[in-house]
Amino acid sequence: MSLRRTMKGLPVKTLQGVVSNSLRIKLAMSLITVVLIVGISSTIIGIKIINDNVIGQAYESVRSELNAAQFIYDKRIDEIKIYIDHVASLPYMQTAIAEKNTSLILTKLLEVKNEARLDILNVVLPDGTTLVRSNNPASPYDIDEDFFLAKTLEAGKGFAGSGIISRSVLEKESEALAMQAMIELVPTSKARPLENTVLHHGLALKVTAPVYHDGKLIAVLHGAELLNRNYSIPDRIKSLIFEEKKINGVEYGTATIFLDDVRISTNVALKGGGRAIGTQVSEEVYTKVVRHGKIWLDKAFVVDNWYISAYKPIYDITGQVIGILYVGILEEKFNIIKRDTTYTFSIVILVSLIISAFIAMALIKNIITPINKLMRASRSVGEGHYDRKIQFNSNDELGLMCSAFNNMVDAIVERDSQIKEQTQRKAAQLERMASLGRLASGIAHEINNPLTAILTYSSMLMEDCEDPEQSGDLRIIVDETLRCRKIVKEVLDFARETKLDRQPASINDIIQTTMFILERHASFQNIAINKKLAEDIPNVMLDISQFKSVINNLAVNARDAMKNGGVLTIETMIDQESGNIVLTFTDTGEGIPEKNLDEIFDPFFTTKEPGQGTGLGLSITYGVIKRHNGRISVESKVGQGTTFTITLPVSDLPA
Repeated sequence: MSLRRTMKGLPVKTLQGVVSNSLRIKLAMSLITVVLIVGISSTIIGIKIINDNVIGQAYESVRSELNAAQFIYDKRIDEIKIYIDHVASLPYMQTAIAEKNTSLILTKLLEVKNEARLDILNVVLPDGTTLVRSNNPASPYDIDEDFFLAKTLEAGKGFAGSGIISRSVLEKESEALAMQAMIELVPTSKARPLENTVLHHGLALKVTAPVYHDGKLIAVLHGAELLNRNYSIPDRIKSLIFEEKKINGVEYGTATIFLDDVRISTNVALKGGGRAIGTQVSEEVYTKVVRHGKIWLDKAFVVDNWYISAYKPIYDITGQVIGILYVGILEEKFNIIKRDTTYTFSIVILVSLIISAFIAMALIKNIITPINKLMRASRSVGEGHYDRKIQFNSNDELGLMCSAFNNMVDAIVERDSQIKEQTQRKAAQLERMASLGRLASGIAHEINNPLTAILTYSSMLMEDCEDPEQSGDLRIIVDETLRCRKIVKEVLDFARETKLDRQPASINDIIQTTMFILERHASFQNIAINKKLAEDIPNVMLDISQFKSVINNLAVNARDAMKNGGVLTIETMIDQESGNIVLTFTDTGEGIPEKNLDEIFDPFFTTKEPGQGTGLGLSITYGVIKRHNGRISVESKVGQGTTFTITLPVSDLPA
């Protein structure tokens, strides 16, 4: 507890009640004067400069730059539209298309394609087939499945805007365009998870224009500029808006075009060089901009620098958000302004403090000497020397102050002692509560499957109560219920050694019994279970109930790793060299990342979604195997599967 906080208590109030009016007024005037001068000047100047001139300027600036970037983006679409509309209106082109003079059409398309810097420029007939494909003239008459074309043929007028181009369409055009669109995704912190690792489709600026001849719609002229790995728009934004400025060697302003939430065109540079294509925007930005169609304006960490950033949705002609337009201004620019402002602000504060000091010195000149002794003692107590007391021989104002100070020190010592005791008790209580919470979570995880087994067999009895095997099923229900109770006890005893109830048992029989239950569970219906149980496996001294938990845990973990189905192989064998019994569980699931392999047996470590597991299953399995003097190990490759290997020593075989 600090001295300042203690002085707000009773000792200070007692002191204030006995000090003379003269001393109280002088001290109050000194304090009020300093606080008023420093506080008022700091507040007024600081708030005005920082808020009005820096923060407001930063966000207004980036908002303005975003609007300018949108203008440049739209201007490029208008530029393409001018070219396409012009070609569609040329009489000789209309005649050539009507007469299907492909040679003349192709010559003009290639000329316009180069002038307009287009990637795709085709003539499509009303039935949807391509008459002339500028990129691949040798392969006409394909059906072009494009929403812009369909809308133009339906409405009889042209459309312009942003749109998605599929991989199949790009491959029809050329292998080069398909390769240009293909972008390998780069794992990005705070981004939403994606199922695919490579982007194959593209974002493009698309324009269509109808071609009429003698008042009849005879074709559609279709042009597009692929934006994947096309840096012309971001670089133009940077050139026109940010003027290629740099601050401390870092680009002052950057621009990016996203397809959905993936950077496909950007001048944001990576640390090692190159552009940051394939990286993702954060999930927070994606949710607001793509899902809700709103502008996101805030500070963001882009690759390796902080930027005041603005993100705006890119819509297709149906009003659906298909991408994001981004601009960012290096925060360092505004940090420089802040530093300059802070420098000025500091000078003002310093001047104010100097003035305050002179005023305070003039006011307390007559009282500072008597209280020096008290101040020294106060500093000593502030450093933790609570045995320091002030010796006094007078009953005047100073004597009363010293007496109050000594009482305050005693109160501090007593209060610290009470706080320490309370803190220790609360810490112990919190630890117990946390432990109980973790254990309760683990218990719920462990009893889930046995309870499911009870439900399964109860349902079976209800469906066919005259089944001759009814008594056997009832026995299974009883056994599983008892095992649930024992699992709860094992979890409660998790962190300490428990006595094993060993008896001779067949590992193969335990596997057959446990898997017989699980195979009938609905969650295992898409799992093929392959059991390779060696016939020469001798009986082993085991705690049957605990070993059932081991089999159950490993089987359930394998099921969870194969969300879309797969094969679980359970194999028993005798190691010919050591004579030990070896049991393996192999699945064809997602696999475990190498960085997690050393932690999977740690208590409460789990890679499952919240609510899907507590991380106790493998820890309990590890403990059971260890108490049986065995070993358990794991091998895994991401995308290929996982193998758990259990080895039981021959020394534990019954005589």
